[in-house]
Amino acid sequence: MDIKEVLNGNIFKVWAKFIIASVVGVVLNTIYTMVDGIFIGQGVGEVGLAGVNIAWPAVTLVVGIGLMIGIGTSSIIAIYMGKGENKKAEKVLGTGVTLIVCIGVVVTILGLLFRMPIIKLLGATSDTLESALDYYTIIFIIAVPYIFATALNPIVRTDGRPDLSMLMIGIGAIANIVLDWILVMKLGFGVKGAAIATSASILISMSVSLYHFIKGKATIKIKKENLKIHMEIVKRILKIGFVSFAIQISYGIILLTQNRTMFTYGSTIDVAIYTVATYINCFLVNTCMGIAQGLQPLIGYHYGAKKFERMKKLVYITIGICIVSGILIYTSILLFGREMIAIFGVSSEYIESAYEMIRIYCIGSPAIGTIFTISGYYQAIGKNTYANIISIGRGFVFQFIFTLALPPFIGTTGVFLSLPLAELITIMIIVGIIVIDRKNSSLELIENY
Repeated sequence: MDIKEVLNGNIFKVWAKFIIASVVGVVLNTIYTMVDGIFIGQGVGEVGLAGVNIAWPAVTLVVGIGLMIGIGTSSIIAIYMGKGENKKAEKVLGTGVTLIVCIGVVVTILGLLFRMPIIKLLGATSDTLESALDYYTIIFIIAVPYIFATALNPIVRTDGRPDLSMLMIGIGAIANIVLDWILVMKLGFGVKGAAIATSASILISMSVSLYHFIKGKATIKIKKENLKIHMEIVKRILKIGFVSFAIQISYGIILLTQNRTMFTYGSTIDVAIYTVATYINCFLVNTCMGIAQGLQPLIGYHYGAKKFERMKKLVYITIGICIVSGILIYTSILLFGREMIAIFGVSSEYIESAYEMIRIYCIGSPAIGTIFTISGYYQAIGKNTYANIISIGRGFVFQFIFTLALPPFIGTTGVFLSLPLAELITIMIIVGIIVIDRKNSSLELIENY
């Protein structure tokens, strides 16, 4: 889509083109993540699910780095493209690509060298050690492609090709599902097979996106002369993208804390139920993240072009859609939650208790979209302090506090209750931030006048 059409065309048509493609891509990504869980649950059982959940905090480091570079780079590119400065946008892209390689190589080497102590630190027990180590090792072997695939996806959207971004993930998702079925169910490779299937899908997504920027019909290209580390650009990328990194790392830290809490107040079964809860909830969380990621380049374009009223309308549309979607998804959990849980291979004797816990865990569904949208909005316009307060507050501070404070009184239920309580407080903080931001903006207008 041409940048002039984005800035002046029908606002609902523009919104739909970017958001729907982004959401479909993220939903496909979520589906193949859930398929991993389904095949592991059916092919390995609760111990396999728990093993993957134990390894996942380390995997969030890889995902977080990819999102930090990708969102930071794409946000700067969007502003330059909104100003019509495509050569500067290409310089930012080149720096982002070089940054991916440098950081990715370091993460791969250190991650593999210290894999055993890391897995033990994450809480692996004798029955989960093998599964956790298998998943962790394979994912860290492909850390560089994983970071590339994660980072280039939002940059492809910002280049005006949300449809290609969706296609990248779609092809990867299909490959992952087929390979999961072959490797886990047919050949019996267990958790190791699921990790190999995920790796193959990541390599496909990376290849498609690199081809687009090197030999495809991209508006901005990866050029040899731009593959340098420009420290000023790196600082801007990391500053803007840190919010996305913090969100992922906070997931990892919270998951580690909650796994340990589960083992303290419960058992491996409780960890498996919590894993299923995160798989089900991640469908909504990732959908809302997809909406926010699809919105970010639009915010960047309009902010760069100084079309502020149209930019605000895009935010209002997004929040309304997110609230309605959250209500519909939580309703489906209430109606079909037991059937969803059964798909993951949880034994029939645990389904009812799992259903009760998942209802608690997902009750904040209508609020999640608003949280991601407002955080993404402030991130896209460079107000990183506000974005950090919202994202880190919800994803780490409040949930962490409740995870530690509640279980001594109400057991493992406290772990499941920590998320909705964190979301409630975050919504209250968002209201306060908006009031403060509007007051500061009004003062700026008066001073300029």
